[in-house]
Amino acid sequence: NLALLKFIYGSWKRVEDFNQMRCDNGLFFFELSVEKLCPSLNAASKYLTIAMPVLALLVFCICTIFYRSRRVIRAWLYNNQFCLWCVVQEEEENDDRIYDAFISFSHNDEKFVDELVAQLERPPVGLPNYQLCLHHRDWLAGEWIPDQIVRSVASSKRTVVILTENFLDSFWGKLEFRTAYQQVLKDKRMRLIVIVKGELPPKDKMDTELQTYLSLNTYLKYDDPFFMERLRYALPHKKNTIEPGSRITQAIIQHSDSVGKDQANGLKPNHLPSLPFL
Repeated sequence: NLALLKFIYGSWKRVEDFNQMRCDNGLFFFELSVEKLCPSLNAASKYLTIAMPVLALLVFCICTIFYRSRRVIRAWLYNNQFCLWCVVQEEEENDDRIYDAFISFSHNDEKFVDELVAQLERPPVGLPNYQLCLHHRDWLAGEWIPDQIVRSVASSKRTVVILTENFLDSFWGKLEFRTAYQQVLKDKRMRLIVIVKGELPPKDKMDTELQTYLSLNTYLKYDDPFFMERLRYALPHKKNTIEPGSRITQAIIQHSDSVGKDQANGLKPNHLPSLPFL
């Protein structure tokens, strides 16, 4: 056997008639090798030699895909209520600001904003709703506009900028962006969300701060087929986001009702809502 072969090869100098030793099949001991004695072990070694580089390449590819798609994966986890402990940050959960977001836009884009606000404040059943701050609705009449801008940004967990050419033509719009940008630098947290409606406006119409922000940060495009899913993930969210009418709650209720039956089915991931992302 293999143990005997290793012993003899390790002690062959002390065996006087080593060159005359034979096996039952007539082979000399010095003609034996591990490959001849244990062909299955040799085959396994070859497979392992091939499998290790393939496995290493596979792990590398998975890690690369995960790194490049980490934002998409986090958004998917949030929308499907998986692993919220690694998606929601503790300081955001404890943030006691009045509004979830302040919407900064030009009054010429008010119709678009009204449609967007309706989807966020009155979403379909099962999706989170947000408390938004709108200057034409929530500002106090007669107060100094710069003060109201500062107060709105400071009282909101996010500032959402609707970036259009109309916005760039608005003096107050530019001031709102600048105030929100300064708040980001002060808090050292990304609280600014830029939504581009239509084509990105020409750079010569943007001030330096806006150009710098767009060159260093990602922004949302309204024509993205998964725009709303990405926007909801970018907005504040809490660990406990399950609402009474949601599909998740319905699945839990169905699971509870099944207790006591002979074949009770457990709640599985495929019972949860699934949203696609690019």
